[in-house]
Amino acid sequence: MVAYWKLRYAFRRYPADKQKALRDQTIDGLKRLKAQIAAAMPIRTAGQTLLLGTWNIRNFDDNRFGDGPRLDESFFYLAEVVSAFDIIAVQEICEDMAPFERLMETVGPEYDYIMTDVTLGESGNKERLGFIYNKNKVHFTGIAGELVLPFDQQISDVTKARQFARTPFSCSFQSGWFKFNFATVHIYYGKDKLTAPEFKRRVNEIDAVAKFVADRAKEEETTAHILVGDFNIDAFDAPTFNALARYGFQVFKNNIGSNSTQTKFYDQISFMPEVGEVSLANPGSGKAHGVLNVFESVFRKDDLKLHHDAVIASIDRKIAAAEEEIARQQRAADKPGATPERIATAQRKITKQRAFIAEQTVLKTDEPKLQAFYEEWRTYQISDHFPLFVELNIDFAAGYLDKLKNDETIIA
Repeated sequence: MVAYWKLRYAFRRYPADKQKALRDQTIDGLKRLKAQIAAAMPIRTAGQTLLLGTWNIRNFDDNRFGDGPRLDESFFYLAEVVSAFDIIAVQEICEDMAPFERLMETVGPEYDYIMTDVTLGESGNKERLGFIYNKNKVHFTGIAGELVLPFDQQISDVTKARQFARTPFSCSFQSGWFKFNFATVHIYYGKDKLTAPEFKRRVNEIDAVAKFVADRAKEEETTAHILVGDFNIDAFDAPTFNALARYGFQVFKNNIGSNSTQTKFYDQISFMPEVGEVSLANPGSGKAHGVLNVFESVFRKDDLKLHHDAVIASIDRKIAAAEEEIARQQRAADKPGATPERIATAQRKITKQRAFIAEQTVLKTDEPKLQAFYEEWRTYQISDHFPLFVELNIDFAAGYLDKLKNDETIIA
């Protein structure tokens, strides 16, 4: 259960006259979110079903783009979503683990996690992949590893052979009768142009991880293999999806996208149907799998008024950072011995930063532009992706008993 008791002191760094208003605002948001989860997602069971998910939590939480850091309020909303799952794969967890540890403390002590080290290199963005799971429901069975391709299976983008931009992560778990190998990815994005080498690299990454997991699944026929994550798949008829389907993966297809505007199908939950036992629980319920649009309950489009001070503070921080850059470039231009080329470069950067400051200043008083800024800003509080969920059967006792009944072997 989410550590709601933390609400008692979560806002103490704010002025006294704002603390209760922020706490009440967060409580109202949590109540809406809890009601939405209850209506949209299956009710979790003790031993019959498993509620499994995946979520790219945007840049959690290094504030590299200057739109954060996340508010105290946001941690409670993220924790509420995570605690709705028995197990959830997460992507874009950043190098500094302190925010993630804070999230886990808010989620509660019944949850644990397994996390990779950061992926180095420009494409890796120093991101981590991992799994958060309810220890009362899910058991980590001891096998974990990052997927490293053999030399002859490395990815080509026409220019060179390489490993994954962000190394996929795989762990073994068991819940009830259900043994499963759970792998998560964050596929390279690059460019959308189909003929671009970067797009080819994206397709080839999906192809490579699908082949890798499919080959392993054939060797482990008693264990289910589930592959989830941010595949950067635009649509179900795109080459990116075909790369996943080519090796026999089936996808729990949702009718709405998982990005913040719900127009793209970047995130997927897929499985190898002929390996292990993967079956959808309550398929006729209408909510056996789906996408949870968190913005229906918190940081809603009409909530700018609730977050106005935080939004303006974010703009002010951007302006302050630009002013610091102007001062730095001016010092470089004024430095004795600065070459004409260095002075010209500094002046170009100063001009660019001044234009940025003017643009940000306008935002603060232009209501439509401020609304547009808010709708992007909120994705750094929650995410620009929504979590996907699926409910699976994990109680195979009846089938096992039938198998025993039909077995003529008697052990004396």
